[in-house]
Amino acid sequence: MKGKGTWKLKGLAIILILLVMVIAVFATLSGYLIDFQWFGELGFREVFFKKLFTQIKFFIPSLIVNFALFYVFMKSINAHSIKRSGAILSSQESKTRNRVFIIVSGLISVIFSIAFVTEVWYDFLIFINKTAFNIKDPIFGYDIGFYIFTLPFLNKLYGFLLGIIAFFAIITLVFNAILLISPKQQDVGIEDGFNVRRIRSVSYKDVLIAAWKQLSFLGGIFFLLLAFGFYLRSFELLYSTKGIAFGAGYTDIRVSLPFYYVYIAVSIITAISFMVSYKGRKPKLAIFGPLILVAAILLSGVVSTAVQNLIVTPNESAKEEKYIQHNIDYTNYAYGLDKVEEKEFGVAQNLVRQDIEENRVTIDNIPVNDYKPAKDIYNQIQGLKSYYQFNDIDIDRYMIDGTYRQVFISSRELQSANIPKQEAGNTASWINRYLKYTHGYGVAMSPVNEVTPSGQPRLFVRDMPVTSEVNIKVDRPQIYFGELTKDFVIVNTREKEFDYPASNANVETLYEGTGGIRLTLPNRIMLALTQGKMNFLLSQDINSQSKILLHREIIERVKKIAPFLAYDEDPYIVVSEGKLYWIIDAFTLSSKYPYSQPINKNTSNNYIRNSVKVVVDAYNGSVEFYAADEDDPILSTYAKVFKTMFKPLSSMSDDLRAHLRYPQTLFDIQTDIYSKYHIKDAREFYNKSDIWDISTQIYGPSSASSESQLVESSYLIMKLPDSDKEEFILMVPYTPQGKNNMIAWFAVKNDGESYGQLKLYTFPSGKIIEGPMQVEGIISQDVAIGNAINLLQSGGNSQVIRGNMLIIPIEDSILYVEPVYLRASNASALPELKKVIVFYRNQVVMEDSLEKSLARIFPLPKEEEPNVPEKPQTPPAQPPANQPIAEADTVAELIILANDTFNQAQEAMKAGNWALYGDKINELQGILQKLNSLGGALVQ
Repeated sequence: MKGKGTWKLKGLAIILILLVMVIAVFATLSGYLIDFQWFGELGFREVFFKKLFTQIKFFIPSLIVNFALFYVFMKSINAHSIKRSGAILSSQESKTRNRVFIIVSGLISVIFSIAFVTEVWYDFLIFINKTAFNIKDPIFGYDIGFYIFTLPFLNKLYGFLLGIIAFFAIITLVFNAILLISPKQQDVGIEDGFNVRRIRSVSYKDVLIAAWKQLSFLGGIFFLLLAFGFYLRSFELLYSTKGIAFGAGYTDIRVSLPFYYVYIAVSIITAISFMVSYKGRKPKLAIFGPLILVAAILLSGVVSTAVQNLIVTPNESAKEEKYIQHNIDYTNYAYGLDKVEEKEFGVAQNLVRQDIEENRVTIDNIPVNDYKPAKDIYNQIQGLKSYYQFNDIDIDRYMIDGTYRQVFISSRELQSANIPKQEAGNTASWINRYLKYTHGYGVAMSPVNEVTPSGQPRLFVRDMPVTSEVNIKVDRPQIYFGELTKDFVIVNTREKEFDYPASNANVETLYEGTGGIRLTLPNRIMLALTQGKMNFLLSQDINSQSKILLHREIIERVKKIAPFLAYDEDPYIVVSEGKLYWIIDAFTLSSKYPYSQPINKNTSNNYIRNSVKVVVDAYNGSVEFYAADEDDPILSTYAKVFKTMFKPLSSMSDDLRAHLRYPQTLFDIQTDIYSKYHIKDAREFYNKSDIWDISTQIYGPSSASSESQLVESSYLIMKLPDSDKEEFILMVPYTPQGKNNMIAWFAVKNDGESYGQLKLYTFPSGKIIEGPMQVEGIISQDVAIGNAINLLQSGGNSQVIRGNMLIIPIEDSILYVEPVYLRASNASALPELKKVIVFYRNQVVMEDSLEKSLARIFPLPKEEEPNVPEKPQTPPAQPPANQPIAEADTVAELIILANDTFNQAQEAMKAGNWALYGDKINELQGILQKLNSLGGALVQ
């Protein structure tokens, strides 16, 4: 009975172990199967299978080759060891050893093959599908594609082969170490018809000689590989950072490169010496090769230092000129800056009122609203509930009621961390988090140049349900996929979804989109395992129509599909034909472009193109990749690898194409690079005589200690000097290094066929044009503006905020505009636009609006001035308005004098006489102080 009980326990244990193994395998496969369905739902199964099929194609031949190498090598070691030691093995022991070799070779080859395909599959795909750049490097004459597509694959292959050689050496040492410690036996002949192992006395010398023969063969292969490695490393000179400019310099080409050829020759000779040693001839010969190689490496360092210090440094400009020119040319190629069109901008500064009217589209789109304060305003006046959030403000343009308008737009997303919590805890229930509160709702939109009477942006599109006072309609406002949608949600359950709050009751909805994976029973089981939530199985709200929406955060979503692209961190929302879409700019990057300066000190990337536009449907979650730069060889290579992934840009709807923007991220990189690399002559570049800086400005709270910061590149609607119509551009001003006057401005077009055209407008030499920081200084020193700003923030209860300095080219002149905001000191206060400063040709004014400021500088014709009735004249009061304060001794006289002084100050302000306005305010302050001193007597 005990035996039966023991067998039952053993059987139960086996069953439990098998069950655990099945669950573990199923759990491992669950994530893979869910991903398979997710990629299929989006139409990217080719991407999903590409990695799998490529790795399988790689794995099988790699496994065969690795197994053959390891098995043959181990058999070779065994044969040589037996021969040199004189051992005689029985047939049974030979079979046993052979089985061991097969098993060990199989295990090692599986491990190496998995490592190989995991590491190399992607680089191999890129290598076999490479596209030529049709530009050759200036040193070796190879196409740039060799460095970007071929060299990375060869380097990885080289590293893998070195690893195999090192492992072979370890196997050799271990095998022979085992022989050294194995017991010696005597020759006992044949017993019972079986061969018995006969081993003679084994000397250490015999075993070491057997091991050396294998190691010498491996040494020969190693040094041949090392010669190949030095060949590959010679190309790395094109990324040298030793010289005056990035890339190979005089010493690299004249000293380091020849020495690489020496290393290659010494390595090959050393490999031959090891092979000769393998044949048993002159084993000591192999020692000299490595010593010569080490000596050559040390010598190259000494020679390089000597040449650099004694030959190059004293004549650096002449010696490095050719290589500096390579750096200039190839950096411009790598960043697309070789296509910049440079023109001179006359700066006649001869604007008249007629020019203002003829450029009305430009004037009406000057962004006196700032997107940074706008975000706070949107969240306070349009957030409506704590669980809604406007993540950022996007800048775009729309044809609104027949007029081209620049706008701010932002999506009202659901912040899952703030959805209603359970009363008994601080977390949202399963139903609230995953079934009930599933999506954000709608957008808010405002023009960049209009405000309400209180100084807040005027909203074109607002509220829930969405209301619009213009021709922009949002028919499908629900946002299931966005920037803040971190969690999965389950839709089409028995629990209706919360849509938006209403005055009497919350409005509910059901998901009608195409996104999501059906929650069949197998999928529910797999999701319970992968997500760690048993409610997938236990919830009674989930039915056969329910679907799960996974990977809803849009950057994560597109990265999962195409991780080989880099993505802009600022997606922007677009209203198109009543629906909401996200547009994400994707970039192709490389760190292998010869002679090209890296983007910055924090990255080695030195090539970038905005080659892909990604569109994500905010409701359905569908993702489309559009080829925006078909001339980019890296994108062309990706398109060969993933044949169905990229659609031509022409297949994008016209309405969506009208909202494509040149990414600010790319423009800022190009702007920074071009500040130095606009210099095309190597000698001028070396002297650094014409390096530019991005202009600076005063931005933020107005105070004596306000610090300057870089002018941010700005999207503007304006008419470029060489254009006949207004268009959406991105621009930034330049100043000479260390100076504040403006020397040029850089722009890129965003509209239609002109999209991506880079323009540089330089100012005539010898003409000084005020830079933003100089205009900031003029504003700060203006007494009238200073007094007005002090008056705005008098009492310490408000803070004046100076907005972005806007450089507005109009015709052949420059206009400077800076908005001024006021924020109350309490935490919930909203920043409000209160004043607009305009500077033009040594004249600076500040008024309540842009139009009023422009009217001060460019007066309207008399017939266009508003007909304001004159105030009736009142008899002069006593004492007269100009009576000194000292002569007015009674309270009544002081009150009359205060009223008159205040009226004079108001008239001075309307007339723009800010100096007189400041004097009258100071005079009024003295009158009020005297009134205060007499107040006690009056009360008594």
